[in-house]
Amino acid sequence: MLRLLIFSLLSWPASYSLAQEAGSPFPYRSAYEEMRSEQLIAQGLLQMEARDYSNAEKTFLDAVQIAKVNYGLRAPQQRAALVHVIEAQLAQEKWQLASNQISYFEWLNNEIYLRDFYDYLRGTKQLSELLYRASADAGNSNSTRYLILAKNLSWRAISSIEATLGETDIELVPWLYDVALAHYYQVSLIKRRSLLSKDTTQSDPTEFHGWTMAKSESLRISYRIGRDVLSRIQQIVSSSEDSSAEASALAMLYQADWELLFSHEVAAMALYREASLQLSELGVASERLDLLFGRPRVLPDSVIYTRLDELEAALVAGPIEFRAWTPNYPGAQLPSANVAGTDAPWPTSALIEFTMVPMPAIELQNNRRFIKLGFGLGNIEVIQTTPPDMILDDEVRYQISLLQLRPTLKNSSPVEMGKFQLHYYFAPQQNLSINEEG
Repeated sequence: MLRLLIFSLLSWPASYSLAQEAGSPFPYRSAYEEMRSEQLIAQGLLQMEARDYSNAEKTFLDAVQIAKVNYGLRAPQQRAALVHVIEAQLAQEKWQLASNQISYFEWLNNEIYLRDFYDYLRGTKQLSELLYRASADAGNSNSTRYLILAKNLSWRAISSIEATLGETDIELVPWLYDVALAHYYQVSLIKRRSLLSKDTTQSDPTEFHGWTMAKSESLRISYRIGRDVLSRIQQIVSSSEDSSAEASALAMLYQADWELLFSHEVAAMALYREASLQLSELGVASERLDLLFGRPRVLPDSVIYTRLDELEAALVAGPIEFRAWTPNYPGAQLPSANVAGTDAPWPTSALIEFTMVPMPAIELQNNRRFIKLGFGLGNIEVIQTTPPDMILDDEVRYQISLLQLRPTLKNSSPVEMGKFQLHYYFAPQQNLSINEEG
């Protein structure tokens, strides 16, 4: 459909040129004609698809210039092409140029804030997705900087909403949740193999203990900030006229997830039980509760749901799907299709079957696996890999060990349940060793 639209736009000048005066060398009345911006974007998208990133960048820059001429230097119409300029520069690893354009995008969006607040929020979301995409690039040694910029951008959006709509407006909820997610991504950096010191492969436990303790303060800060923003979400939805008691109970579910992510199993279970109790008191049938709590879900959710029917719709039948986002953030799933930056299918995947098992708390072991506390996967079987490969089989098991799943609960208590299936899609930039003989 996208290609059909692009070709339709590209074919437009030929028919339009018939209306020009005979002998006119150009199919446009002016090189800066408004319609030409749309056509340049279509042309640039085809160049991106062909991986001709350098010419795509030039094409998109021309489209930005035409938007400036037609609408003004502070016009929001520039953003459509500007997003693609940044994408093309990131694809070429032009980090500094991309940073300059990101700064320009932010300046432009701040100018829009003075005229159209909701358009400013839309632009902020666009910029946030660009920053996340840049932070996910495994080839950029400074990628973490973009994660920090995205997190700070969410805080600025929160401040703007508070100043414009008030400190308890429901519009705050997704932005507050974005802050929690950013802190989870920040924490997931610790799981990166490239960040593990050589000491972690030694037999001396004191050296390994010293390495983990160096990260403890960052973990505590991220945990507290995430806990606080999720608590604030719960307060907002509880007091909002546009929300409901159901939304309040679901907000408690996300608080429980957060506690579990940081291995606070006792606090997590208390919150899960309270969320289940509140939903039951609201008249939610036990069958629906069993569906909600009886199926594991990879944490954290990339979206916060404030309605039970929306959350249930996300719990689709069949295998649980997990799309790894980037090697930069192990165990973190792709936030959204817009952050992926490509419509290309994930080239490598695996289907596994497992049982969800309550586990006693165990210490982090001195090996390459990141061992979770409290709940885990048992009876793991790799059913299928794409492409078929025995080396990939081992990698699947390692990557699965990095995931945290919401436990299966029955009558608000953790129970062993299976057999569940999970379709794991490796991150496009994941460096995998593939057995060509398979």
